Amino acid sequence: MPKRIRVSLANKCQLLFGVGVLLIMIAALTVVSMRMNRLVEEGPRQLARNLTAVWFEDPKAFDEQEYKARDEARLDSDISDLRVRFIELGALTAEQAGTDPWLIEQAEFFRGVPDQTERFTRATDGEGTAYYRYLRAIREKDLPAGFGEQPPEQAEPATDTQAEGALAKNPELLSGMLLVEIVEGEAQKQRMLNRIYLVAAGLTAGLLAITAFWVTISRLILSPLRVLRGYAEKVSQGDLNIRSDVNTGDEFEQLSDMFNAMLDNVRGSQDQLKSANKSLDLKLGELAESNVALYEANKIKGEFLANVSHELRTPLNSIVGFAEVLQETFADGDDPQAEKRRRYTGNIILSSRRLLDLINDLLDLAKIEAGRVELRLSTVSIQDTCEGLVNLIRPQADQRGVRLRLKAQPNLPPAETDPGKLQQVLFNFLSNAIKFSPEGGEVLLSAELEEPRGQRQVAMVRLGVKDQGPGIDPENHARVFEKFSQLDPSVTREHGGTGLGLTISKELADLLGGHLELASEPGDGATFSLVIPLIYQPPTAPLMPG
Repeated sequence: MPKRIRVSLANKCQLLFGVGVLLIMIAALTVVSMRMNRLVEEGPRQLARNLTAVWFEDPKAFDEQEYKARDEARLDSDISDLRVRFIELGALTAEQAGTDPWLIEQAEFFRGVPDQTERFTRATDGEGTAYYRYLRAIREKDLPAGFGEQPPEQAEPATDTQAEGALAKNPELLSGMLLVEIVEGEAQKQRMLNRIYLVAAGLTAGLLAITAFWVTISRLILSPLRVLRGYAEKVSQGDLNIRSDVNTGDEFEQLSDMFNAMLDNVRGSQDQLKSANKSLDLKLGELAESNVALYEANKIKGEFLANVSHELRTPLNSIVGFAEVLQETFADGDDPQAEKRRRYTGNIILSSRRLLDLINDLLDLAKIEAGRVELRLSTVSIQDTCEGLVNLIRPQADQRGVRLRLKAQPNLPPAETDPGKLQQVLFNFLSNAIKFSPEGGEVLLSAELEEPRGQRQVAMVRLGVKDQGPGIDPENHARVFEKFSQLDPSVTREHGGTGLGLTISKELADLLGGHLELASEPGDGATFSLVIPLIYQPPTAPLMPG
């Protein structure tokens, strides 16, 4: 997700405040402007109403001849900007229908709405002169006494029908309209002055607001923030000795104090970490020295075991040899004494061989740990090696009633490896399989070729030994390869052993450039597999003694 563009707090405040001031000024000036325009228009409206009141008192005061006389005499400086005339409905229909549709519309309006008596609007003539038009509805009831009557010497006597018609006149009937037209002279000037004052007042208020905002934001808000940001930048660069010094008496000072407290805590934690690191360094030094001492001790132990095992193996071989000679000597005797001696010599031979096996395992492990194992590589036939091992261990299998079976892939190519180490690993697998298989069970020795795949560029040979023993829980798969490890550690365990066979096999498999695999489930037997390359490749990682 792309990161949004970052805007500083100062820019945000300036932008938001500027927009807010602009909107407030526009709203305030708009309301004031509308109100002032209403006030400007109220002057001509009131003047028109006053003239209408004068007309009702003396209609002849606005007679055309008298109006002209006043105009010529300049009795009133504003009289040239006014025009008052009475429009009869008959004259309106005949004369003004084609020239002033507004009068026709207003006449229809007054007829349809008897409650309305006046209309006021602003218009512009063909020359661009703006003027106000005030229209007053004159109904029968509003006509001044004697308006429209002829002089007595010109009046004809009214008939009875005319008298009855006069009496039957409708007071709400629209008789005519009084039109007052006022040219927008002073009003136009006042409107322009009002706009000038409004603009000037708005600019002044805006400048004052911006100045007040700048002083308030810069001195009270942004300045402490910039100081705190500077301190934070120095802390981010690793300077923990700096302390904030903001004295504003408000939340910024509290934030500064908390910032200093945080730095004190960080500094204290850093000192504790340094102290702990020093202690750890000392401990690591001690552990390194202990490891070196342990490594040397382990090396000495391995050399001691190798030497002692070698020295023990020679007399044990002599003991086994002399015991076998004695057993042959007592073989021809039939008396109970001879039978007892044969039994004793048999126990000596069995115990000596077990002890010899243990010493051989210890000697092999000591050599491996001491790094004194040498490989003697040669070309080995996998088929012949498997057949020889099966024939070699078959008497042991027959003695326990276990069947041996060999399943080798046809035409297996020869492998470049150490035949002695290979036979030792497979013999160990076969011995364990026979030992843990029940009577009447079967042990299968298989050999198959695995072609190169993935990152592996060399073909491999898989040699597996499958038994029908009790099986191994998956949680103990790694444990069986540990030194002196027995899944049944009790003294009365059914199967004997030193617990070094699989450990030695794993080390030898690493020396041969291969590895061991174990597949087993409880109650389903176990399959130990040795996987080695056809062409010898040294181990990828050096073997660590011990």
